[in-house]
Amino acid sequence: MESYEGAGCVDCYREHCRQQTPSVPVTTTVSDRRTPSLQMNRCQTAPRRFDFTRRSCRLFIAGSFVIGLILVPCAMSAPAKPSKSPSPPPPSPIVATGTPFWHNPCGTVLTYDGSGGGATGAMMSSAVSHDIMMEAEPESDSVMRREEDIIHGIVVAAGQALTHVEQFTGAFVVETFHVDVKKNHDHWKGIKLDWLELSKYMPKALDVPLSKSYLASLTFRDVLHAVYVGMQNLAVGLEQVALDQDREMLPYAKYFNETTLKLRTILCEVSMAIYEINDTPESHVSRDIMPMESRISRDNQSLRDWLILREYMTSLQYVIEAFGYLKTKR
Repeated sequence: MESYEGAGCVDCYREHCRQQTPSVPVTTTVSDRRTPSLQMNRCQTAPRRFDFTRRSCRLFIAGSFVIGLILVPCAMSAPAKPSKSPSPPPPSPIVATGTPFWHNPCGTVLTYDGSGGGATGAMMSSAVSHDIMMEAEPESDSVMRREEDIIHGIVVAAGQALTHVEQFTGAFVVETFHVDVKKNHDHWKGIKLDWLELSKYMPKALDVPLSKSYLASLTFRDVLHAVYVGMQNLAVGLEQVALDQDREMLPYAKYFNETTLKLRTILCEVSMAIYEINDTPESHVSRDIMPMESRISRDNQSLRDWLILREYMTSLQYVIEAFGYLKTKR
């Protein structure tokens, strides 16, 4: 009975305490906070958060697309230039074109009027540009003086050209044939280029003086015309040599180009001399005298260049000796 009564008293006491104690909200756990109203609010806000996330993604994608549209044209407008080596220049022609320099060596058109006064033109030779006709002199003296001036101009031009060519011939022969000039000449002296016809116009061998009997047979007019044609033949060959040296960028291109200029000066002196003595020069020499095989063949190009250079030096020696002798006979 005591246990029962004690239990009953305890229950009564608890009820009594509940009634006497003011109601205090009971602290609930996190799981107990999910009241129906709160759960309803969270259910309502979840779609809003999803919509916000989806809109943010859309804005991010749209913004990325717009930025891409801006950056891609900029990148396309200034593409990176690929590094590449410069394209090589177009190859030079095998045969020179245009008017040959030996057709008009003085740079002006000379006309022959047949009056005995010589040539007329915009340029005059350095040797004959001064007044060579003096009223007080007899005609024979004036002719002699005129020829001496002509000869002097030709010999000076030939001497300068010979000095120039001798300055680089030695190095050219050594680098090309690996021997000195004398040995190279001795080895190839029996070979010649028939189309040059040097023996016809200026019969001479390199470093071999002209015979006295041959010199005694020379006349001023004959030598002028022979040298004029022979030097034009050499001009055809030297033009090709200089062209090949330039095209192949060989080390002696500069010297061969200078050689053609020296030869042009000599041809100008000779052509002016022919007009000064009132003679009519021969027809101009054509490039066609040089065979195409000699132009395009690379098998014997070095030998061809040496033979042309050798004949050029020989012709200069001929001019100096022949006109020097004629000057002593005035």
